[in-house]
Amino acid sequence: MKIIITENQLKLIKEAVGVPEGIMQAAEELYEIVSEKLKSINENEIEYEFEIHDKELQISDITINHIIVIIEIHEDEDYDGKPQIASMGVSNEFTFDDAILMQISPANKSLRLHLNFVVGEMWEPEEILQVFQEDEVHTVSVMAHELKHKYDRTKKTKGFVGDIADYQTYSSGRLKFGVPILNKFMRYSYFIQMAENLVRPTEISSRMLKKGITKEQFYDFITNDIAYKELQEIRDFSFDYLMENLYNEMDMIDRLLEHAGMETNVDDETKIKMVLKLVYINLVNAKVDTFDNYFYSQQEKLYSMFGGLMSQLFGGGKKINPDKEKVREKFINHVTKYQNREIDFFKDECERFNYVATKLMKKISKIYSLIPDEKEQTNESILNWDLHQKLMEKKYGKRPIQTSYNFKK
Repeated sequence: MKIIITENQLKLIKEAVGVPEGIMQAAEELYEIVSEKLKSINENEIEYEFEIHDKELQISDITINHIIVIIEIHEDEDYDGKPQIASMGVSNEFTFDDAILMQISPANKSLRLHLNFVVGEMWEPEEILQVFQEDEVHTVSVMAHELKHKYDRTKKTKGFVGDIADYQTYSSGRLKFGVPILNKFMRYSYFIQMAENLVRPTEISSRMLKKGITKEQFYDFITNDIAYKELQEIRDFSFDYLMENLYNEMDMIDRLLEHAGMETNVDDETKIKMVLKLVYINLVNAKVDTFDNYFYSQQEKLYSMFGGLMSQLFGGGKKINPDKEKVREKFINHVTKYQNREIDFFKDECERFNYVATKLMKKISKIYSLIPDEKEQTNESILNWDLHQKLMEKKYGKRPIQTSYNFKK
């Protein structure tokens, strides 16, 4: 049975599964905008910037009419492959409101899109366009992902600095330890951050709709989607699995301890405990550093560093509000709650992996409702009955002649 719904009902369905109305079309339009700008590059530079005022992107009730595209080229003398997109993102613009002690995002109509390419010493401008366009489905889905970040920040203009610091810490690239399983742990922690969870249905549904997946194809599509498969891996990432891999990576653990100037002439169990404590310390320090960077104004930082008189000599200063310091203290207490019991942090994080990934996978499965019906019923005016019957027979095959009623009263 086919169910007919209105446009407003379809919009409600999309929003219920976390996919704003119009975001797919906006992502495709942004893809075309960036493609056109990349085509115009004809000289090797380390950075290109394009400003677009004559295009408009519409996502639900949000309009973007000012787009800045920033292309950064990172040359690596040790890299000899073709150019690759290392990352893509939209700028975060924040100010801190001392009155309400919260971070404020401006609800503007501008989008700053950054694309970072890694290239070898010998590269040509046209290669940048080629790598950008080589997988249109994937690239458009990433653009939908980034547009959803912009949408979320526009819709929710107030937030806690701690939440922002937590997310930015994992995405900053500061948490590399040279041990594969620990790098995977950090990757997974980033992947299921709340900000990423909010955009994941949009990203995956973009690939689904771009590929024209039917309802019959949905199961194969979703179980083979790169993001969904990673969520399955995160769901199955247990503390026992973490420990097993750590014991298999003792050579790299030794190098990490030596790099940190720590004792290595101990048993493997002790080394692993030392490394997990080291990881936790660095994670906490990175979170607090990121928090302070967003939390304090330049004047407050000067006052904190030099005191009242000295900060004035260095260009002015501002004493920090005691209520503001209490917010920071609360954040530090939160991120250090596993101090001296660091093993428990990793146990609890692995349990959180399972819970969050399972919940998100269930939510993502609801994008099935966005797939349009394959067959549309139409009211036809039959002009030639015999020819029409032949067409129907050719399309559906000969119907058997039934000799009895096949329904129940």
